[in-house]
Amino acid sequence: MGHAPSTVQRLIDAYQDLLVSDGERSATLDAIALRAGVSKGGLTYHFKSKDELTAALFARLQALVTMDLEVMKADPAKAATYYVKSSLDVDSPLERCNTAVTRLAQGSHPEANELLAKCRTQWFDVLMDAVGDEDMVHLVMLLGDGIYFNASLTGTGAMPEETDPATIDRIIGLIGTIKY
Repeated sequence: MGHAPSTVQRLIDAYQDLLVSDGERSATLDAIALRAGVSKGGLTYHFKSKDELTAALFARLQALVTMDLEVMKADPAKAATYYVKSSLDVDSPLERCNTAVTRLAQGSHPEANELLAKCRTQWFDVLMDAVGDEDMVHLVMLLGDGIYFNASLTGTGAMPEETDPATIDRIIGLIGTIKY
């Protein structure tokens, strides 16, 4: 049996969830405290400001990206396949956190843009080490982006053909056949 999340984790979860579901404007300190099930005083005990909470969310994203990179580094031969296939999992902790930080980047947080660019560079570098061809890495990353975009639009449960796992497998197979 697992432990209940700490108050700090619940607050970061609540902030992240509000950003994902309702956007930055809805993520007020009152709304975050309510979602986390703590008083506003409890929130400010752990995070003196929204900036501190945002920094904790950024640290969470970097930690999740680091774990993702370690998976890719552990099996370089499958790094590109992993990157593409993981783009289907729009509800993973990494993707939810990435979406929350993206919402901040779309608003008033240039630091969020910087962090997202840093994470993207980290993925690029690991893929470059694994694949060895810059254009192929761009192809893999853009493919992953497109798959993620389409998969994130399927809230109805119906999976369009381009995000069907069998289609993804066929597309991944094509990558290795490209001659230029």
